[in-house]
Amino acid sequence: MKQSVRCALLSLALLACGAVETPAPVHTATAEQAMVKKQGMQMQGMQMQGMQMQGMQMQGMSLGSVTMSGDTLTNVRVVKGELIAERDSTTLRGTDLIGARLQAQVRNTNVDPPANAVALYRIVDIEVEDDRNDPTDTGNTYLYTLDQFVPDDNTWRRACQADDDGRRVAIPLAAIWDERGNRIESGTMFTFGCTTGVIAKCYRWGYRPWVTGRGDLVATHQTCTRMARADYCGNGVPHTRNGTTINIWDRLSPPIQKHGPVQLLPPMLFEAGWNTGGAVCMSTSRWLLDDGLAIAQLCPDRLVPPGLLLATVCETVTQVLLFDPNARMFNESRINLVGP
Repeated sequence: MKQSVRCALLSLALLACGAVETPAPVHTATAEQAMVKKQGMQMQGMQMQGMQMQGMQMQGMSLGSVTMSGDTLTNVRVVKGELIAERDSTTLRGTDLIGARLQAQVRNTNVDPPANAVALYRIVDIEVEDDRNDPTDTGNTYLYTLDQFVPDDNTWRRACQADDDGRRVAIPLAAIWDERGNRIESGTMFTFGCTTGVIAKCYRWGYRPWVTGRGDLVATHQTCTRMARADYCGNGVPHTRNGTTINIWDRLSPPIQKHGPVQLLPPMLFEAGWNTGGAVCMSTSRWLLDDGLAIAQLCPDRLVPPGLLLATVCETVTQVLLFDPNARMFNESRINLVGP
């Protein structure tokens, strides 16, 4: 890792630094070359901070408390990026659910000991996802505009921040994530991931957990959330900044994201290989202040600092697979010195 940092700094001056192994030459269409992705630090992407909910942690939306005009909906479920429910003998799906109200289970960390609480949301609009955010061409996904009730002033406010398209929307996923970034299957709760957060971003990059025929998309989506946040230790702690660019690719068959064109100005260097638990091994961190040695020391059960026996240092895909033959994703990044 130290060697990679020195090499990276030299690259900033010389615009070159050794060979970075990539898959066999890739000839991609323009859509496939959009590999340098914007990503953010917020796992849920829900606007829980900055409102009258400081210190509240989202646990999940309750499947058993969805109502419409006072009626409790039954058999509420998430199917392939769409929220579906029953009202008497009628199936509600798509835009039928505009106006539905939901309860979210949240964790109040402002009190000691922390306690569970309930937050109220409503669906104010529903639209079909853009085709350009569907690399696998599998359709079905809907975007939900959510309002969150603020009891302090008895008002409703948008739950999501504006994404790169200026939309404040969320995507439903049939699982929940805890404070350590672990994916949890649940029969009682689901997640609304705002499109500013990495759960939805990884979904939009093509890693839809319900897609079949390419490999384990559930595990690959979870791996992507670790990678996007630079959650090297797999403990939910990010080591990145909002808006940081990374170059990503995967081992699915066929792959959803391929290694894009080599980035030279400024250069991108191999950063890490990833699985569902975080980084398998590292070359360097994407932010210079987050020294690779220090990061390895933060997760001694996962990474071994350079210079020690069995150090988890890797600078090529081949080296990653020596540490973990089942590693699922890889990325490159620039050595960032200042905020994006």
